[in-house]
Amino acid sequence: MKRRRIALLMTSVFLLGNLSIACSSKSESTSTAGNTSVIVASGSEATTTEGSSEETTTTLATEMSTRNADDGTGHKNASILYENVNNPIDRVECIRDYMLADVAYYNSLNNVAEDTWCYILKDNHEQSGSYEYFNISEYNAFYIDKNVTDDDKVVYLTFDCGYPSNRTAHILDILKAHNVKANFFVTKMYLEECSDYCVRMKQEGHMVCNHTVSHTDLTVRTVEDIIAEILDVEEYFYEKTGYEIDHFFRPPTGSYTKRLLSIVRDAGYTTVFWSFALYDYDQNNQPKPGEVLASFERRHHNGAVILMHNDSSSNENELDSVLTYMESQGYRFALLDEVKVG
Repeated sequence: MKRRRIALLMTSVFLLGNLSIACSSKSESTSTAGNTSVIVASGSEATTTEGSSEETTTTLATEMSTRNADDGTGHKNASILYENVNNPIDRVECIRDYMLADVAYYNSLNNVAEDTWCYILKDNHEQSGSYEYFNISEYNAFYIDKNVTDDDKVVYLTFDCGYPSNRTAHILDILKAHNVKANFFVTKMYLEECSDYCVRMKQEGHMVCNHTVSHTDLTVRTVEDIIAEILDVEEYFYEKTGYEIDHFFRPPTGSYTKRLLSIVRDAGYTTVFWSFALYDYDQNNQPKPGEVLASFERRHHNGAVILMHNDSSSNENELDSVLTYMESQGYRFALLDEVKVG
């Protein structure tokens, strides 16, 4: 692995020295070192590099050391930085090395978790509010589609797959019968036993997204651990399924900080919370018959991001009724890449 990392680092230096690389930074900044010029541009403009690889590396190190520690400006989406690396595993390793070289920067970010994710239910099917203690959209995160219109009623059905469950097959059967697409967040633990379900998800047009390796609170983990918890799933998913994972991320327990969301964003992911959830996660205390449907009848709202769990017997038993009801109310079910953050 050490030799592979060295080879990949050399590849990344080559790419930075010889390719035009699109970057997603919001503002334009320019750094120079000798004959090297690195321009980070917004939108579809490109980064142009000239000069030796040593000079380029020095420039990037200087740029990283001058980032603003709290407002998130000046960051690079490493996934875009290495988008020209065609092999998915090599790309992940390039991203890993780039981010691990920047641990000091991530450690400088605010890591105070004032609360886990909380949403505010409202009456008359209004959109849920939130108790977010900083503006999560500035960190490429969302909990609801705020841009929906009255003439397009849409919800986003998401299933957290933290633990293996054979209930997934029946859930997929029901979704297929209704021609509904959903968004699944999977852990490595889930993939180890249920990768065949993930292949089916991709084949049937669903999104399969990242939910960490071990399903633990990442706000108390080291920067190195967080990077591994994200990127190890991405690598393993490709190795097990032959598909690339969809770049949406859900933090276990809903815990979040500026540091965590910054790391997730720089790894190339959008963080997704929720505006409507069910008490379906305790296998020994499932909702009573009819309660899942009743919750949808009371709480549905346009643009909702709905959190469900794949191992819930209540969800499995009532999903068909829920989909039938929501369809009768004129809703369609969409994939998360429709949402515009902000």
